[in-house]
Amino acid sequence: MNPSLLGELFNEILIKSTILVSDKSFIDDLTPRQVHIVMDIGTNVLRHGELAGRLGVEPSTLTRTLDPLVKKGLVDRQLNPDNRREVLIKLSYDGRSVLNKIHEKMNRGCAELLKHVPEQQLKPMEDSVTLLLTIMRQFHFKHE
Repeated sequence: MNPSLLGELFNEILIKSTILVSDKSFIDDLTPRQVHIVMDIGTNVLRHGELAGRLGVEPSTLTRTLDPLVKKGLVDRQLNPDNRREVLIKLSYDGRSVLNKIHEKMNRGCAELLKHVPEQQLKPMEDSVTLLLTIMRQFHFKHE
């Protein structure tokens, strides 16, 4: 497979999700970056440094990015009771409601997209996407 084809897919996903081109997202009052962070936190409790690493940003940048989400009541930050130097991050109750809304909207959009895939290609496509997702979750791009 030509790696540039995979790169084109990544680029198209970014463009369609408006991460690169807009301050507005498909969720009211959240930027595309904030939607991405809410999705990345998900149902997890993450250490501040761990989340910064996953997002490929410096911890100070993550703090500035999280501040509006904390003010909106979507993200909770608290000291780790096992290590007072660590900050734990998780979605609040309202944040989990927003996460559910994000998933609902994405699922509707993806269901619409999948209507254009021929029936006989759905299962092989699902297998390929599952494999690609598994590999991507284990792979870390180096920011140079």
